[in-house]
Amino acid sequence: MTGGRQQTEIMLKKILMGMLDAPVRAMHNRRKRRFMQELQPALAQFEQKKYLEVIGACKSLIAEGRASESASHLCGRALLALGRSDEALGYLTAAVAAEPDFAEALSDLASAQAATGDLGAAEDSMRRAIALRPSDIDYRLDLIRMLEAAKKANDAVAELLVVLELAPNRFDLAFKAFGEVSDLGMFSEALNIAEQALLEFGESVDTLRMLASARYGCADMEGAVSACRKALAYGDRSELYVTLGSALFALGRVDDAVAGYQRALELAPDSPDAGFHLGLIDLMRGNYGKGWNGFDQRFRRARRKTARPCNPAWDGSSLTGRNLLVMREQGLGDEIMFASCYPQLIEYARYCVFECDPRLHKLFSRSFPGAAFHPLEDLNTTEQTDPGVLVDARVYAGSVPRHLRRSVQEFPAHQGYLKPDPDRVAEWGERLSKLGTGLKVGLSWRGGTVFTHRERRTLILPELLPVLLVPGVHWVNLQYGKRSEELAEIRRMSGIGIVDWPDAIDGDYDETAALVGALDLVVSVCTSVVHLSGALGRPVWVMTARVPEWRYGLEGTSMPWYPSARLFRQTEQGAWGPVIGDVAHSLRQYVDAVRLG
Repeated sequence: MTGGRQQTEIMLKKILMGMLDAPVRAMHNRRKRRFMQELQPALAQFEQKKYLEVIGACKSLIAEGRASESASHLCGRALLALGRSDEALGYLTAAVAAEPDFAEALSDLASAQAATGDLGAAEDSMRRAIALRPSDIDYRLDLIRMLEAAKKANDAVAELLVVLELAPNRFDLAFKAFGEVSDLGMFSEALNIAEQALLEFGESVDTLRMLASARYGCADMEGAVSACRKALAYGDRSELYVTLGSALFALGRVDDAVAGYQRALELAPDSPDAGFHLGLIDLMRGNYGKGWNGFDQRFRRARRKTARPCNPAWDGSSLTGRNLLVMREQGLGDEIMFASCYPQLIEYARYCVFECDPRLHKLFSRSFPGAAFHPLEDLNTTEQTDPGVLVDARVYAGSVPRHLRRSVQEFPAHQGYLKPDPDRVAEWGERLSKLGTGLKVGLSWRGGTVFTHRERRTLILPELLPVLLVPGVHWVNLQYGKRSEELAEIRRMSGIGIVDWPDAIDGDYDETAALVGALDLVVSVCTSVVHLSGALGRPVWVMTARVPEWRYGLEGTSMPWYPSARLFRQTEQGAWGPVIGDVAHSLRQYVDAVRLG
């Protein structure tokens, strides 16, 4: 049988089946119209919000055997309106079972499932409703809320972008989409939304504010300044001055940035963003007593709000006879840095419990034997740590220096407060010795995230060739994350091999500490390995941006947190060439000194 003949027979069969089904469909439609007429009084009661009467009427119809999917649906909707989601589930499920293509019932079923906590089922039901009505914006907005509740931020954003395409004239949706993609660090997408909003709605304080924020996120600081100044012509808003101040600061115009933040505070005296950024500048300038007050504004900022209360909070008063719990926050490097205060806390308090990143548990436990450590994986947890003893006071790790580091004189001249495993250090020393004579130098060239100015803290390996080509050095990788292709490429183009031991980098930080403890020197951009090296008291050379993260200060070649660190600073933002040249020159001198000594 030919293919054409097969297709013809299939088509004729479908037509015949349709003719046979037609009477059944007609009867079904007549029944549905009759049921809808019987439901009219209940529908009117629903509009009047007489939900109990609606439920009674629908249940009567169902009990009399004259139920339809519409009666089950209406009963479920009324139960939902009363907050009786568990009961609504049964009726809405029955409505969908009777008519699988009942989009409204699927949508309400999804709402009931979400209300009872079954977010996975809610998403499935909502997507089925959307498949039936793909252009229904309300359905998609409901799905977005469910995805957000399920913490599926990327899926929610993808759906929101579809909604924006369906309704390009809705500024509220454009503004929401802009905020969502910005919160995910998708700044290129945010810029696209901002530029489209400008085309669709014209210049206004809101569209220009979006543009300024997106340009800042994309590291276009001059563009951000320009957009801010344009926006300010339409309205004097505190948040605009915060963005303006941040862009000016990134350009190295520190005094202008301060003026911007101060103007933001004049307009909104309680602005946490302005207060926080002014605090960072004070810290960078060594005004620690004042700076920590601003730094504590971090918890009031939208992106940094914590769900965990810190009660009773330690206010810096005497810890004699008291048990203290220190709560983990921020990244791995900051956690190591704030740990420089832990010896004092252990000395002052009766008993200390410290939350920590699980990767630091072994290293911290060895380094601070007088305390207990509680590994905490999830920084967003709402659960308070129960240390098994009465807690008299709690404090976030980043708030401890407010009480112990109020001037540069209060920073101890330590030789390392973290203690690597001596047996592992010896093991790594043996492995390093097999590389041959010469310095064994660790290297890290990438740092940060989209939220912590990765663009200011990252190099590509070929840029470091003047350093890598210094003779008498064996290079050891300390860069976490994907790096195999980069290491292979630098070997192909220059013949330089950077030894990579994944077992020291990709697992527990205790092993990384042991390797660093066996190296002669570490050369790095601003990233967590700087904190590890400095906390171990090992020599570390840090290549910093003209305007680095606050802990590196604004000037000088040293930092109070780590006496063993030496800073090589950009004199012009983005200009790495002179920095790399200085590092190469200093490394040659170091090699010569070791050879002669």
